[in-house]
Amino acid sequence: MNRFELFKIIFDKKDYSLAEEVCKFQYNDDSLKTLARVLFFDKKYERAEVLFKKLHMFTEYGYCRLYQNDKATADKVWFSLKDTSPLIIWAKALSGYIERRRTKEPSFFQIRNFYETDLDTLLSLKMNTYAENLINSIQYFADTNPEVYKYTGRVLYNHGYYDYAEKFLATGKEIVWEDAELHFLDAEVRLAQHEKLTAIKSLENALEVSPSYYPAVKLLENIK
Repeated sequence: MNRFELFKIIFDKKDYSLAEEVCKFQYNDDSLKTLARVLFFDKKYERAEVLFKKLHMFTEYGYCRLYQNDKATADKVWFSLKDTSPLIIWAKALSGYIERRRTKEPSFFQIRNFYETDLDTLLSLKMNTYAENLINSIQYFADTNPEVYKYTGRVLYNHGYYDYAEKFLATGKEIVWEDAELHFLDAEVRLAQHEKLTAIKSLENALEVSPSYYPAVKLLENIK
């Protein structure tokens, strides 16, 4: 079996059992890593964690435990690691913030790369207390990366919390008015609430900031 056929099994057929057997006998750990990550993003945490542990990917293993409501094990794993990769630094910070404990602030890029994904996952899994605590820590993240208001607004919009999304996007615009994407997201939130005229105004603001911003151009054409 070639790699193309293997990836069809993983991504198209989602036959993870067969894919795992093929990886064991035909491919190296890179293929197993791919499978483990697919399982993880498909929220198959019980199966993903077995592979992550086997592959010594302990930060990811800790995430599997967290997302199965076993934060104690996640913390035990994460804080035993001497690794200084961006992901483990973020994971250790996340552990504190989701329990309303302020820890060392993560970097601009750690916030950009991991905050939005984790907030989205917590809400998807109905881990609302952790999600709320993470959002309530936003002022600490904003000092390092003011785009965090945009990330939060986008996640809340995607989960149908339009009123809250609107508030975070408004704060984001106060800080970084020149970000066309903020205005575009605000337009999407307004449309979701049937506020067409306000949405058009937001799109016009986006194009005033960046005249060639294609998502705003296209959406404005569609709703006018």
